[in-house]
Amino acid sequence: MTSISEQYDYVVGVDTHAKNHLYAIIDARTGAVLARPEKFAVTSAGFTKALAWIGRHTAGARVLAAIEGTNSYGRTLAQAAGAAGVAVTEARASSKKARRGTGKTDGLDAIRAARSVLERSLAELTEPRQGETRADLQVLLISRRQKSRQKTAMINTPNAIVRTLGLVADTGKKLTMTQIRAIADGGLTGSGHSAIAVAAATDLADEIIECHKALAANERRLRAVVASWRPELLAVVGVGPVTAARILTVWSHPGRFASQAHFASIAGASPVPIGSGQSLAWRLNYGGDRQLNSALHTIALTRKRHDQRTKDYITKRTTDGKTPRAIDRLLKRYIAREIFKLLEHGPTHAISGTHDHQLPAAA
Repeated sequence: MTSISEQYDYVVGVDTHAKNHLYAIIDARTGAVLARPEKFAVTSAGFTKALAWIGRHTAGARVLAAIEGTNSYGRTLAQAAGAAGVAVTEARASSKKARRGTGKTDGLDAIRAARSVLERSLAELTEPRQGETRADLQVLLISRRQKSRQKTAMINTPNAIVRTLGLVADTGKKLTMTQIRAIADGGLTGSGHSAIAVAAATDLADEIIECHKALAANERRLRAVVASWRPELLAVVGVGPVTAARILTVWSHPGRFASQAHFASIAGASPVPIGSGQSLAWRLNYGGDRQLNSALHTIALTRKRHDQRTKDYITKRTTDGKTPRAIDRLLKRYIAREIFKLLEHGPTHAISGTHDHQLPAAA
């Protein structure tokens, strides 16, 4: 594999924020810091100054920019750097474990962002996300998360009301949408409870129903966008419009990931070796993109419940002595491989469709 130092002389790490970014330059061969981290504004003028500063310190050498948050705060910088001819990759945010004993500042985070790519090969670099359709899905998912949190909070409030006042017979369970609709339709009127309590519960029920409708409309829009872009993804067992949108916002475009193993690593679905001495075992990767990992987890849960082929596989592997965690690792790794091949190469190159392919047989 080609190392980063073979292709680039310097790596610029960028810790991104809303108003200012912190930049650090390191030597790709040694990891030594070339220049003290500098702060530049998140404006066109700030990007121009930052690129000029990089140019002064690297003197026309081969430079790679490792930018955190290319899907959010670092997006405009990634576009500006790319337009200026600087190679850009997406830096992974440093973990608490990596920062242990070294402290945390924006400057240190910029240095860590630069050094985070040195341990990878050239083929493992991740391109920034791109595309208007992907951006549309991202906006819809952001809106959905906000609405989902709002709906959960609103349901918790009438739950507290009905438990406190006993407005429904069974107060030990959360209210269902059927019960909420009954309350909104005046189901508590004439119940003998306080008119104020009944009115408050009815108003909350109306708000929950509106939020529920907004989420349903959001899901229809997600389905329409996914169907117009990559409809074959919706035919995969366990994949719905929300999980498909999460996958596509991370995948973004063909070639963003060098291989299915690279995609699985970003998804947090790659096997990680653990062991010491004569023992060696494997566990699921706990890193990666959490939205993509959540999508794979949802697909795996759906298949466990509704896909007979997956149920048979779990039974067989349990008989073989595999633990539930080991089986989950195998399933998620397989799902990541299946989806990557489908997105990169299309249905004819995926793993024999969605029903007749073989599930993984070994760790």
